[in-house]
Amino acid sequence: MEGPMIVTIPYETPSKKNSRIVDRRTGRTFPSKPYREWHGKASLWLKTHYTLPSLGEGPFRLSFAFIHGTMARCDSDNKVSSILDLLTDLGVIPDDRWQVVREIIVSNGYEKGQPSVTVQIEAV
Repeated sequence: MEGPMIVTIPYETPSKKNSRIVDRRTGRTFPSKPYREWHGKASLWLKTHYTLPSLGEGPFRLSFAFIHGTMARCDSDNKVSSILDLLTDLGVIPDDRWQVVREIIVSNGYEKGQPSVTVQIEAV
């Protein structure tokens, strides 16, 4: 991997953990419809705007710069988990376990109506 890989996703990142649907018959949980819709939109955005190589086995440092479009209360760690799952599903990183993702850096900002997240991935 030569230099960091940097991508920006122009959507508010939902939490996969906090908005799960429970199947009352089985007790199993599933991601909510808004999360699934975001995952589809974000996947399509990344595939059409970036070349997404498999970055190998790691280890990696990931930096997340969130720009929130509203002042609503939210947890950055849940948003990070959503993006780690997205990057894993797209094959960019092999997994989000600690042996692969060694360091996570998170920053947050606000720009009314202009949510996004910029992710930087670099080898460590």
